[in-house]
Amino acid sequence: MDLLIHGLEWGQENNMEDKRYPADYFDLVQENERLLDKPLQSKRLTYFQDAMIRFTKNKYNVIATIVLTIMIIMSIIVPIITPDRFIKDQNSELQTLPPRVPLLEKLGIFDGMNKYKDQPIDYRTIDPETGLGYPTVGFDVEFIQMDTLKNYEIYGAERDPLYVGGTNDLFINSGMIAYSFITTQTYAFFTDMSITVDVAAIDPAGVLEVYSTHTNDRTQLASWDDLTLLDTINTSGVHTINPLDTLTAGDYGFLVFKYVLPQESSQGKEFVSLNSFTINYPNPEDNVVYEGYDLAMLPLFTVNNNNENGRFLRNNAVMVVASFKYDEYGALFSDKIETLGAEEYLRTLEENPGMAESIVLDPNDPDEAWTFGEGYPYMAVLSVDSKVIAGKEYTNYSVLVDGAYSLGFEDTPYFAFGTDVFGKDLFAIIWLGLRTSLLLGFLATLTNTILGIVWGATSAYYGGQVDILMERFTDIWGSFPQITMIGIITVIVGPGFMALYIFVVYDGWIGAAKITRTQFYRYKGREYVLAARTLGASDSRIIFKHILPNALGTIVTRVILGIPSIVFLEVNLSYLGFGIGNGQKLIIGPLELTGTSIGVILNDGQQQIFAGSYWLIIWPTVIISILMITFNMFGNALRDALNPQLRGN
Repeated sequence: MDLLIHGLEWGQENNMEDKRYPADYFDLVQENERLLDKPLQSKRLTYFQDAMIRFTKNKYNVIATIVLTIMIIMSIIVPIITPDRFIKDQNSELQTLPPRVPLLEKLGIFDGMNKYKDQPIDYRTIDPETGLGYPTVGFDVEFIQMDTLKNYEIYGAERDPLYVGGTNDLFINSGMIAYSFITTQTYAFFTDMSITVDVAAIDPAGVLEVYSTHTNDRTQLASWDDLTLLDTINTSGVHTINPLDTLTAGDYGFLVFKYVLPQESSQGKEFVSLNSFTINYPNPEDNVVYEGYDLAMLPLFTVNNNNENGRFLRNNAVMVVASFKYDEYGALFSDKIETLGAEEYLRTLEENPGMAESIVLDPNDPDEAWTFGEGYPYMAVLSVDSKVIAGKEYTNYSVLVDGAYSLGFEDTPYFAFGTDVFGKDLFAIIWLGLRTSLLLGFLATLTNTILGIVWGATSAYYGGQVDILMERFTDIWGSFPQITMIGIITVIVGPGFMALYIFVVYDGWIGAAKITRTQFYRYKGREYVLAARTLGASDSRIIFKHILPNALGTIVTRVILGIPSIVFLEVNLSYLGFGIGNGQKLIIGPLELTGTSIGVILNDGQQQIFAGSYWLIIWPTVIISILMITFNMFGNALRDALNPQLRGN
């Protein structure tokens, strides 16, 4: 019976130690009413209804589930609605286009621009005011973003004409006494002619000898005495040689530069470093200069192979390179000049009504050039060439073609994720690849779960000798090296989806079996299990009705997290060449799976990452990361929801 207390601060008006209250201080409530228990108004929840309530309590888990569901739906729908030319066909013109997204391109992001660096410049393009040059090979200056253009120098030792200056170092190998190089042509020696040799450095252990010879065929030379020694150099600096000090005016010959030691080299480190050498004529315009690349390309020369050998290396050469942003879409879809036959030209006019009527003749050359209105494949006819061959006239039209039309587009397209190395839409093939990877993950995980639950439940429930034998079997079965097994499976089945599926399953069920075994040992001794056994319940009823539901939460988590693990495994195997592979197909009823998977996409992309095509790696990685996070959150939420011990919480 409820009590209603009335009064005004009794404790403050009376002694605080006296805890007694007078009877008239209380009033009885519901004194004359009959109180009965009231029936419960809520409905009895089933196991799965209660699980769903627990599942939806955590909003983050719900969001993760929604994201995961969207990804699965996208992997099904996107490949269906995307034209085959962007998924199945290789488009060499569209290779590795950067991402381009409407509206965002106006903000300077995802604008189809590609960042280039270390691009050798054309020295003829250097602006005298800014001192900046740009490359011309493979690039159109119209689409270079000039405010991003920067020049800088890089040093190298390559024998490449783009590298200028530097030195060329002639080394003598260990155990040898000399090495030399020779000019590729002969020079005539006249009065007032000289040879200038610019030596950057020389090892004092040896000397540089300059010879003249009438032949460059060493088989015709018995010894160095058959050559004429012009001079000897043993110090660095610029040295001038007068050939007529030892030759007669009118003589001619090849020039040979020989670095020689008094005895065999012990470590192969002795060398002479040359900046250049010049053949000077009375008219300076006739001078011949060998330096940098030209000097490096002179052939090596020996008279005696037994003691002459070494290296001729270029050093400290400089190449001016540029970094800049380049409008890939603008360059690719810009207007192009093409030559068409009369039949193709006339067919185009027929297929585009109004095109012929839009022609505007060039007043300067109305018979050879004209323009078309907007919205047609051809923008203009630049010239007409007619020829008569074997009595038949052939006409060719040089036309200015709309760049987008020539590639099969009405307008410049957008690729949100860019394109891959085959010119396919990366956005579409990522979802196509995700579908293949997820299907492999679901099928393999389902198989592993069924095998694992049956094996682990049997092992733990019966225990004893049965458990020992079954555990030893799994130890032996799982001890085979994985790389060996995938190799054997690939040889037997052949590379592809089936080989990958067999490999994932062959020992993947062991993990599920161990989890199930652990959970069964945890629950099989509980009171409700003993009670069921006492009441005569069968082993299968005890396993699937009383033990398995309690262990299901942990097992489901293991199963759910196994799906992204298998996707990652597929990525690794694709990198090693054991994956699904491009060009392969798997037909399951109405569903046709191509050889595209997330692993294959990443494998193709990682080969292009150093070329600056970073989007080929970033987008698949982002999708895989989101997949892993959402699967993890979904698995944890499902574990809590399916745990019977948390029912009602």
